[in-house]
Amino acid sequence: MNINSSFFHKTAAGLFAALGVGALVISLGLPQPAFADDNGNGKGNSNRAQQGDDNGQRNAPNKPDPIGAWFGIARPCPTSPTTDSSLHADFCTQVCGLCPNAGILPPEVPMMPTLLADGTVLADDAGEIGLYHTTAHGKWTTSDKDGLVDLPGTDRFKATFFWLGQTPPAFGLLGNGVRPRFVTYFDPKNPDVMIGYIQPYFFPIAAGGLVIVNPPVNPLNSLTGNHIPTIDPLVSPLPTGCDLSKGCLGTYHFVIRRVKAE
Repeated sequence: MNINSSFFHKTAAGLFAALGVGALVISLGLPQPAFADDNGNGKGNSNRAQQGDDNGQRNAPNKPDPIGAWFGIARPCPTSPTTDSSLHADFCTQVCGLCPNAGILPPEVPMMPTLLADGTVLADDAGEIGLYHTTAHGKWTTSDKDGLVDLPGTDRFKATFFWLGQTPPAFGLLGNGVRPRFVTYFDPKNPDVMIGYIQPYFFPIAAGGLVIVNPPVNPLNSLTGNHIPTIDPLVSPLPTGCDLSKGCLGTYHFVIRRVKAE
């Protein structure tokens, strides 16, 4: 994705000046079906028909997994020397080095991602309160031998999700989409907490509330032409690394905790 830097910065600055990033997206293919049956508390069910309750008290034990609803707070990298731990500082350095960003990221993004057993991910965040954007939809899968940072003792998962939003001052009109690289690290010995990071990529897909689209290349092909955005947020993969020239607004590090049934 090549976006003119000055146009991108101006557009993105208008968006996030009103109120920050949100939940962010791609299609990465279906995950392995290892977690096809789950009760949302990090324990798979050997037979869904035998599920006793939402706390898994009568479920056959299985390998813990990240399926379920999560809540946490993401904050920008590089970390704060006064409020963040050395672990998070080292983590940010491993992920993004000096961690360049657009200078417009909010100081925090409370968020609620949900990982479903079929590989779907849904995500909401506090950015939806001050500057409306849609709930994010996307896919999650296992992450292995793909060049991403390892954390010893954890299983790595990656997701990408996508939302539609406004670009101030054009409130009430579609202006953009955002799609991130979303990576989490799951410790089977501590299955209710995950550390991770998000790198949101900004796509100014619309003007005046209408999506800017490609002209029809082949009138006989009904699946192309003016149904595909000119700046296509679903082109994969996302660029390697994160800086403004690639449309990436910056890197957030986070801790999320599982929302458990009572």
